[in-house]
Amino acid sequence: MEEENESQGTVDLVSVLYIVGGVPAIVGFIVLLFTLVNYFPSIPA
Repeated sequence: MEEENESQGTVDLVSVLYIVGGVPAIVGFIVLLFTLVNYFPSIPA
């Protein structure tokens, strides 16, 4: 008989902190970057 138990991922503190803190930080950085480019169009690309 085949085993029905497949290896499942674990939820640890590092992965939770990455989702809760890392993803909003990346989105905030992108928003800040586009905001600065819109306010200061003379910045060279």
